[in-house]
Amino acid sequence: MEKMGRTMFKNGLKLSLAAALIIGFSGCASLNSVSLTSVPAHRTHPVKTERSKWIVLGLNFDNDFVDDAVEDLKRQCPNGRVTGILTKDEVIAYVLFWKRRVTATGYCLARSAGQSAKSSRKSASEPHDFGSEVH
Repeated sequence: MEKMGRTMFKNGLKLSLAAALIIGFSGCASLNSVSLTSVPAHRTHPVKTERSKWIVLGLNFDNDFVDDAVEDLKRQCPNGRVTGILTKDEVIAYVLFWKRRVTATGYCLARSAGQSAKSSRKSASEPHDFGSEVH
């Protein structure tokens, strides 16, 4: 009788451990926001950047991990401008931690001679709108 009790205890322990592992490693994904600027007709040079951050127990103190995404897009398109930008903000949630991922994709367009002259005359104090294009 005692041996049967031990076997049932071991089987129950194994089942509990398996359930805990399944719950611990399963996740749920959500897409928080998507934004899209106008897509150019000529889409020959796509550019993409992705940044992610692990968050433990939901304690997130900053979003600095996405700050260099604009610079990364500029590096991929040094002699042009990035347009047709699609950004996605995703969260993959596990039991005690989350992965926050921001992805930006777009297209690099070569600058025409008129655009280069116009942008060189732009004052440094003028506001820049990075919502639609990255120059």
